[in-house]
Amino acid sequence: MAVFTHVLIFILIWWILFFIFLPFKIKIPQNAESGHAKSAPTKPYLLIKFIITSVISAFILFFLILFGFDLSNIFNK
Repeated sequence: MAVFTHVLIFILIWWILFFIFLPFKIKIPQNAESGHAKSAPTKPYLLIKFIITSVISAFILFFLILFGFDLSNIFNK
């Protein structure tokens, strides 16, 4: 059960951080090509953002496990 909980916490942290990192390093072109959105970035750097998000999420989850964070303490009263 703990492994499943840790996976869910990792996924939750990952998505939150991914949406935080999405707007970083975005450059909008001055002249948009025909058929493209004017707000579409030239290079979104998604792979770099994916890797950074995964590393930071794993680091946060490692410290949560290290300090004994457990969801059962929250739900069992």
